Amino acid sequence: MKPRKESHNLTGEYDEHDVYDMPGNPGWEAITTVPCPVDGCTQTVVWWEAGYVPGYRVCMSPNGPNDHGAYDTSSIRHHFLGDPSGPTLILEERGE
Repeated sequence: MKPRKESHNLTGEYDEHDVYDMPGNPGWEAITTVPCPVDGCTQTVVWWEAGYVPGYRVCMSPNGPNDHGAYDTSSIRHHFLGDPSGPTLILEERGE
């Protein structure tokens, strides 16, 4: 998916970030448990708000076929701030 660039203050100063316009109707389901929109990434964007801000998401790989919704936290690759009204995902650069 091709992102667009926007200036957002995610880390205390305004920087350009990739913004992904997600398919589907506005709502949390459009930005949660969906394929990661970053080109070449095959992981799943999942809810990751604990200790962060509402809308925080990361992409991870499932633990395995028998783990029923469990994800491998060591596989976190991309960090996002999600906006369900868009629905959009804003990529937070972390030196991946």
